[in-house]
Amino acid sequence: MAEQDDLNKLMAIYEMITHCYNQPLASLTLNLPQCQLLGYVAVEHLSVAQVADKLGFSATRTSNLVVSLCRRGYLSQHVADDDRRRRYLALTARGQAQLQVIQHQLPATLRQTLRDLQAAAE
Repeated sequence: MAEQDDLNKLMAIYEMITHCYNQPLASLTLNLPQCQLLGYVAVEHLSVAQVADKLGFSATRTSNLVVSLCRRGYLSQHVADDDRRRRYLALTARGQAQLQVIQHQLPATLRQTLRDLQAAAE
């Protein structure tokens, strides 16, 4: 019975992590990978492939994130002068503003998630 209780706790923790990672975080309206992507692009001049590498995602998944963030007005894409196949990403003014919201709200959201995970593990 103790093994089943441990399994149930692990499943609850996994569900919470998956929810945090894939669902929009509180009032940010972005999930954690989208927040990470904006943060990476704000610091470095990156291509879609470089962002995929940093996130540890496939090119397809990263491209879908980029398309979503571009549609929402947070990112813009620029074709490289020396290689028309390579696209570089940049934050828009709206993306900069959203990144400030992320930087302000994300730490508290993640702290609450950690508290919830700790409670689930007990």
